[in-house]
Amino acid sequence: MATDLVGREGLVTTTIPVGGMGEVRLGFGRGSETYGAYGANRGVPVPIGTRVTVVQVYPPRTLVVSADA
Repeated sequence: MATDLVGREGLVTTTIPVGGMGEVRLGFGRGSETYGAYGANRGVPVPIGTRVTVVQVYPPRTLVVSADA
């Protein structure tokens, strides 16, 4: 279920630009899935390689993520 993704940690694979969408990879067992993602703070870009946590899900494959401290 999509709401099960909230709280999962992932890695930004395509920079999330200010006000735009990038991509985040989440690991699942031995595999991974890539999702479109917006930053929780849409006024700040999130660069490639940033570790993030999923805070909201827009089914079927769009996430809102927060950069980990």
